[in-house]
Amino acid sequence: ASCRREKGFCCGLGAGSSIVFFGGEGIHAGQAGLGFVWGAEGGGTWFGKALITDFLYGKMPAEISSKFDDLYQLDKQKVIKYVYQTPNANSYLASFSKFLSTIRDTSYAQGLIQKGLTDFIETNIKWYPNYHDFKCHFVGSIAYIFTDELKAVCKLNDIHVGKIIRQPIHDLLAFILRRD
Repeated sequence: ASCRREKGFCCGLGAGSSIVFFGGEGIHAGQAGLGFVWGAEGGGTWFGKALITDFLYGKMPAEISSKFDDLYQLDKQKVIKYVYQTPNANSYLASFSKFLSTIRDTSYAQGLIQKGLTDFIETNIKWYPNYHDFKCHFVGSIAYIFTDELKAVCKLNDIHVGKIIRQPIHDLLAFILRRD
């Protein structure tokens, strides 16, 4: 639905990340992601892992670390318990990406956002040799919340941005109803 009937890419940037190419008639699988443990570049789990790692290793700026600590009161044991001993570790990690939006105006957050989105582009979009020939549409909360940063990173990489949709279900339903 994001591409309508035009050839193009649809990238998911929500809790995780994904990409497919729509060839005008059907969807063609893209770069197979490695899941939230090793991949999910640019998705909420990637940002959550990065924030937690920086916090636990003391790499977060002091003021931001203090806010993070006040909000989450994390330690290594708590993180390990949630990630390795409870279900839905990906959702747990992705939940920390909300914090990123609250500090988005800081240079620390901007650096992290740029890195995550750039990693997604380098790993997934640029995997296609002709990526610059088609529009790239984005769906998901991370794409929507960080629209400005996403557009800037795409511009730097000669990526033509199409739609950016937070929840694609409404557009998908409208597309299906118009098609029939």
